[in-house]
Amino acid sequence: MEQNTSINGSTGVNNDSEWRRELNEFDRNLDIAAPLFIWIISAIEIPVMILTLVALCALIKSQRSASVFVIHLILSDLIQIICMLMKTIKWTPEVYPAFELYNIRNAYHYSLIAGLYFMACVAFERYLLVSHPIWYKSHHSLKVSCVVSVIIWFVPLIFADISDSLSFKHVKRSIACFIPYLIIILCFVGTRRGLSHAISLTSLKRQLILGSLFLVLLTYTFLILPNVILSLIFHNFPNMWKSLLFIRVHYFFRFLMYLNPLADCLLYLFMRPDAGDLMKSVRCCCRTDTHQNSTHSRDEHSRDSRATFAGCVSVQNPASRSQTACSSV
Repeated sequence: MEQNTSINGSTGVNNDSEWRRELNEFDRNLDIAAPLFIWIISAIEIPVMILTLVALCALIKSQRSASVFVIHLILSDLIQIICMLMKTIKWTPEVYPAFELYNIRNAYHYSLIAGLYFMACVAFERYLLVSHPIWYKSHHSLKVSCVVSVIIWFVPLIFADISDSLSFKHVKRSIACFIPYLIIILCFVGTRRGLSHAISLTSLKRQLILGSLFLVLLTYTFLILPNVILSLIFHNFPNMWKSLLFIRVHYFFRFLMYLNPLADCLLYLFMRPDAGDLMKSVRCCCRTDTHQNSTHSRDEHSRDSRATFAGCVSVQNPASRSQTACSSV
C-alpha cells in the first residue's frame, strides 16, 4: 500500500513538472511571438487607419454624407494599437513603474469598450435609415452625431471602478462588452425586416446597408466575442489555467482580436457616397470579362466546327482534291 502511494505520488510530481516545463516553454515563445505579431500588425493597421481618417474627414468637410461614428470608432482603435505597442516595450521599473503599465492596460480596456459602443451606434444608425427614414432625415445632423459621440466616450466610466484608477473588473468588463452585441443583433434583424418593406431604396443601396451591418456583426462575433467569453471563463474558473490547451486557445483569440481595427476600416467602403458606383463598376467589369470569355469560347467553338466540317467535306470528295492537285501541277 505504501509502495503504491509512493508510485502515485512520484507520478503526480512528474506530471506537474512536465506541465510546468511546457508552460515555461510556451511563455518563452509567447514573449517572442506576441511583440513581433503586434508590431507587424501595427505597421499595417496604423497607415490604413490614418488614410481612412483623412478620407472620412474630407467627406465631412466637403458637406457629403459620412458617418461620424466610424471616425470615432477608428480613433478608439488607434488608441488601442498605441496601448498595445507601449505594453510590448520592456520598460525598467526606474523609468516606467508597474503602476504606469497598469494605467496603460486600463486605457486599452477603456478604448475597447468605447469602440464597441461606437460599433453599436453604426448599427443603430443603419437601422434608423431603413426603418424610420423620415425621422432620420429630419433629425440627423453633424451636430447631433458629434454630441452622441462625446456621450459615448463617457459610457465606459459606468463600468469602471473610479476608486481604483479607473480599472475594469472582469465581470463588469464582460457586461460592458455584451450589451453592444445585443444592440447590434437587434439592429441587424430589424434592418433586414425593414429592407424587405423599403420600396424607395434600390437593390444596391439595400446591399450596402445590410453589408455594413453584417460586417459589424461578423467582426464582433469572431474577433471580439470569443476573447470576452474566454476571459470571463478563466476568471470564474481558475482551474482552467492549468490546461495548456485552453491557454493556447485564449491567446489565439486574443491575437485574433488585434485584427479588429483592419475590419473596422472596411466600414469606410460602405460609408463612401460613391460606394454604389464602385460596386456597379466592379459588376460591369465582371460582366465584361464574362462576356468576353463567352464570346472567345464561342469563336473558338465556331472555328473548331468549321474546321471539322471542312475536314468532313474533304474526306467525302477525294476526287475534287485530286483534281485540284493536278491543276496546280
